[in-house]
Amino acid sequence: MNCKFPIFWLLLLIWSIAGADEYRDKVNEGYDYYKNGQYDKAAEYYRQAGVLKPDKAMPKIGKGSSLYKSNDFEGAGKEFSSAIEKGDRKTAADMRYNVGNALYKAQDYAGAARSYIEALKINPDDKDYKHNLEMALYRQQQQQQQNQDQKQNKEQKDRKDQDQQKKGDQDQEKQQSDKQEQDQKEKNDQQSTERQDKSPNEKQEKQEVAGDQQMSKEEAENILARFEQDEKEIQKQLKQVNIRGGSGRDW
Repeated sequence: MNCKFPIFWLLLLIWSIAGADEYRDKVNEGYDYYKNGQYDKAAEYYRQAGVLKPDKAMPKIGKGSSLYKSNDFEGAGKEFSSAIEKGDRKTAADMRYNVGNALYKAQDYAGAARSYIEALKINPDDKDYKHNLEMALYRQQQQQQQNQDQKQNKEQKDRKDQDQQKKGDQDQEKQQSDKQEQDQKEKNDQQSTERQDKSPNEKQEKQEVAGDQQMSKEEAENILARFEQDEKEIQKQLKQVNIRGGSGRDW
C-alpha cells in the first residue's frame, strides 16, 4: 500500500538551479537520502528543513514519507496530518489518504476508513482512495469478527475453567467427606476393640459375683441345718416332758 506524494521534486531542481540556500539544501539532502533508502537520515534532514520553514508542507511530507518507509506509522501519520493545513486542496486530500495508509498499516482499520472518507470528500473520483476504503472496511469487518471469536473463545475458556474449578471443589469436598467417614469408622472400630478387650474382665467379675452368691447359699444351708438340729432337740425335750407329766397324772 503506497502513499501519495505531491510532485515537488521538480520544484527542488528549479530551486537548486535558481540558487541554493540552507532550507533548499536540507530538502535536497533529505531527498537524496530518501532515494538511497537511508530513511532515518532523510527524516532528519526534512526535520531540519521544517525548522527553517515551519509554514511549508514539503518538509512535513518528506519526513512523513521517510518515517512511513521506516515502518514508523504513528510518526508518519502525525507528519501527514500536520501537512494537511499547509498545502493546497489536492495536497490536503492526498495527506488524508496518506494518514489512512499509516493507520491501515498500524491495523487501525476503522481510523483508516475515516481518513479515506475524508479524502474522498475532497476528491471523490480518486480510484486509489476508493480502493483503499474498500480494503479498510473489509479488514475492519474481519477484525471485528476475529475480536468476536476471541471474545467467545475467552468466554468458553472462562466457563471451562469455572467448571473445572467447581469440579475440583466438589472433589475436594468429597475427599474431605470420605476422610471424615473413614475417621469415624476407624474410631468406631477402635471403640469396638476396646469393648472386646474389656469383656474378659467383665466375665471374671460376673464369675466373682456368682461365686459370692454361691457362698451365701452354703451359709444359708448351714444355718438351716442348725435350725433343724435345734428343732429336733426341742422336740426331743418336749417328748420327755410329756412322758413325765403323764406319769404324775396317773398317780
